[in-house]
Amino acid sequence: MSNDARELVKDILIEHHGADNPVSAREINEQINEDDVGSFPNTRMLIRDIMLEDQIPIASSNKGYYIVETEAELQDYLDQLESRILGMSERKFAIQRAANEWKAEIETDEDLDLL
Repeated sequence: MSNDARELVKDILIEHHGADNPVSAREINEQINEDDVGSFPNTRMLIRDIMLEDQIPIASSNKGYYIVETEAELQDYLDQLESRILGMSERKFAIQRAANEWKAEIETDEDLDLL
């Protein structure tokens, strides 16, 4: 991906402050044309890189990406992330427990020690 695309994505995001003014990955991709895939993985990766490298407080919702405008928006987004982390942890432990119950049915690997 070009630096031009990265800078354009950054400029687009800078125009979208607040949870009430999100921009979708689709809308961004329509301007940078980096993805042929409907889930826009390259566009999402650019957004993530911009947040991490440029330290811009980019949050997201089911409506799109936006720059956090208030402390309340930041808290809402952090709560959303925490909920997702908890859900993933629950699934991780659930599959580990289930796999232990099924270990007689699961082929083992001598390089791994999961069961």
